[in-house]
Amino acid sequence: MIFSWQGASGRWYEFDVARSKRAWEPVGGVYMFVKPGDYPTMEAGGPISLYIAQTASFAESLARHDVWGAAQALGAAEIHLMAIPDPRRRAEIEQDIYKSHTPILSRQQARATPPPAVPGAAALNVPQPFRAFGADYRAAG
Repeated sequence: MIFSWQGASGRWYEFDVARSKRAWEPVGGVYMFVKPGDYPTMEAGGPISLYIAQTASFAESLARHDVWGAAQALGAAEIHLMAIPDPRRRAEIEQDIYKSHTPILSRQQARATPPPAVPGAAALNVPQPFRAFGADYRAAG
């Protein structure tokens, strides 16, 4: 089965749909862990991308993926794959789809990754007051 995903650019990308984990080909591409929609009517909405990533080898990345369990807990039952040999093109497509669908597990993984250390930045790391709706809660009291 094939499913098309639209990126933020408006371009459409066709992905092969795999319904279970299996032996994967050692080719590069973009993949998503997907919660299926209500086929064939899609009355309850279409599939939901829970995680998107790119890889140089589906065989290496998907054999024992650490996010698959979390995706299954959220209802993922499909893996959508698009083979793309060029690493630059993979990155472009991954970002285009990410910007359009913002998969929740990809966002969580991005937040969990600490930013790279910058020498001397500790001196610049001054705590800022909590601000909401224009209020300065440091002054409240």
